Amino acid sequence: MSCHDKDVISSYTATVITVSDRAGAGVYKDEAGPAVAALLSESGFEVVSSNVVPDERTSIERVIREAAASDVALVVTAGGTGLSPRDVTPDVTADVCDRLVPGIGEAMRAASAKITPFAWLSRATAGTLGRTLVVNVPGSPKASVENLAAVIEPVRHGLKVLRAEGPLDCAAERLASGVRRLAEKPVVLFDFDGTLADTKPCIVRTATQVLREWGLTDEEIGDAGRLVGPPFPLAYSLVYGLSEEDAAEVTRRYREIYAGLGPERNPLFDGVRELLTELKARGKRLAIVSSKMERFVRMALQQTGIEELFEEVVTQTGVKDPGKAGLIAEALRRLDAEPEDAVMLGDRHYDIEGAVATGVDSIGVYLGDTAPAGELENAGATAIAMSVSQMGRYLLGE
Repeated sequence: MSCHDKDVISSYTATVITVSDRAGAGVYKDEAGPAVAALLSESGFEVVSSNVVPDERTSIERVIREAAASDVALVVTAGGTGLSPRDVTPDVTADVCDRLVPGIGEAMRAASAKITPFAWLSRATAGTLGRTLVVNVPGSPKASVENLAAVIEPVRHGLKVLRAEGPLDCAAERLASGVRRLAEKPVVLFDFDGTLADTKPCIVRTATQVLREWGLTDEEIGDAGRLVGPPFPLAYSLVYGLSEEDAAEVTRRYREIYAGLGPERNPLFDGVRELLTELKARGKRLAIVSSKMERFVRMALQQTGIEELFEEVVTQTGVKDPGKAGLIAEALRRLDAEPEDAVMLGDRHYDIEGAVATGVDSIGVYLGDTAPAGELENAGATAIAMSVSQMGRYLLGE
């Protein structure tokens, strides 16, 4: 059966996520997840993965985003829908989704209230993230099945509408195809800050110091993390409205301080060194594409001991910023590579938009708390990585 034959596709893929501190710690066996998976299978869904995570925002968000990046049609979370301070699943769902579908939660509460009056205490909701529908159900095995069964047909119809612009499903096959395409790329281009190294804390500290010296109050400075992404000195104009001359002077002082810092300013994310080494061993051609000044990038690569792994280092070389698209184009020129030969990894929309503009596939990286939720997807990333290991799976096809 072809995944592109709409007339013969009769099922959708699904991921089940159990949200429970105790089940996540192995204190007791997860029963809600298997019960939900069984109902989905009986209802014609293809359950492609099951996960157990603690009641923690970052863990819940990560698995939802990974499923959506894999183009799974339906994500069902079980647990964390009540009033306990640790019950944050509906809150994470609301934060991560593009649009909420509150009627699904209302329908589940109405159906469950016929069984128990406590159903009205459930905060379960639903929403869409791209082409993926996320539905919360309670953590009790019995209640999870009762609630999901009450909305299974509206869910199925909603998926038909949500995914009508393309093939209705076979997400697993499409994901495998996408991973193969990325893994086949001989050239891998990396942004540095926020993609390979967790540099945001040091950048923010240094920028805050300089802006205070310039005369801004802490209230006026606000979230200095907004400076991460666009090139300096432009970033100071974009975020704080400084004139071109003032932005240049603030940047000069920033770079003066930054140059005197040691290796602590650019710690690599765990697993990055090993991933780069493996990519190099597999014959991949690696390059850095960064909007920072070359001397700072070179210094960071030397301090972290990964400089020899990169064939080219392409950076901002003058006062005029060529933009990420210009830097990517220059990297391809130096490597004598075509756009279809390369994949770009970056943590801000500038990286992804630059890749799109040059016809290069891209992987949006959510590692260093630099991009708000949804930014990289909206910029057009080919795939989303929430961890270094997921980066490796895309690039190595494993």
